[in-house]
Amino acid sequence: MAAFERAYLARETAPSVVGREFAIEGFGRADLVWLAWEGSTSEDDFKALSLRRRVRLTAIEGKVSDWRKGLQQAFRYRYFAHRSLLVLPKRTAQTAAAFLPTFRRLRVGLWGFDSETGRIKKWFTPRPARPLSRGAWQKAVHLIESCLDLGQAPERL
Repeated sequence: MAAFERAYLARETAPSVVGREFAIEGFGRADLVWLAWEGSTSEDDFKALSLRRRVRLTAIEGKVSDWRKGLQQAFRYRYFAHRSLLVLPKRTAQTAAAFLPTFRRLRVGLWGFDSETGRIKKWFTPRPARPLSRGAWQKAVHLIESCLDLGQAPERL
């Protein structure tokens, strides 16, 4: 997952924070959670109230082989995240891509990662959507806020 994280973050330019092994009781433990802010990047954007209003969570599950289990886990993350992705090795992702209609129906992204080249193939990326549970989202944001110094823009959880 570390190689994927480096490749993914190298392409992202929005103000963001990354957390590893992010757990919300009852919804599983995401391998990565990427938190980004919508809108401008003024100093006021990182104050507590502004953060809470504009934060967007992407939860990422990585699996080596069992893509079906990964899909189930990634779907659970939709309860607290605006977008959920399953990242698999290139060959496993090619196999899972035969079931792309299922990924689309569940609104879970399917990405493949080639660890030798560092390339990410995006088979399907859902648009961000309101999390399925407002309570789970609030719990996630509260956990994140408790880890951050909201007086400045952080880089890592």
